[in-house]
Amino acid sequence: MIVALIVALAVTGLVISLYFALAYYGRVKKARWVPEILCAGEGSRCVAVVRTPHARLFGVPNSLLGSVYYAAILGWVVDDITGWISDECLRSVDLRLGTLQLHFSGPVHLALVFVSLGAVVFGFYLIHALRRVLRADCPLCYTAHAINVALFVLLCVKR
Repeated sequence: MIVALIVALAVTGLVISLYFALAYYGRVKKARWVPEILCAGEGSRCVAVVRTPHARLFGVPNSLLGSVYYAAILGWVVDDITGWISDECLRSVDLRLGTLQLHFSGPVHLALVFVSLGAVVFGFYLIHALRRVLRADCPLCYTAHAINVALFVLLCVKR
């Protein structure tokens, strides 16, 4: 059940990231598959948001970073299901934080949890920038940030 949710959220996040990447590079004219209320159109405020300085991290568009992130999660799920990595030392990581013991299915899982945490923290900054600096509303952006929070939680509880 958790794996299915992770896959569904990662695919949805990937689609949103690819849409924003197309918008960033000026390839979105009128996306019929995106409801009007969710920023469908060249002149929409959402499309304008992806062209601001806040839409880049170290010069790389956030949408491209998101696409890599969601693709990495999907790749990890496929590997976790198929077991392509056969080296047992790469298959399990236990982490103790005081009395708290966490189990991860491998170092990639652990890395994805930390990257996911970074995405959540950065997402709070981006929401702040949207609301307070740009004074813009972007429902599709909020959806992507909610997906990141959900993925972080699911990655933490996934065994």
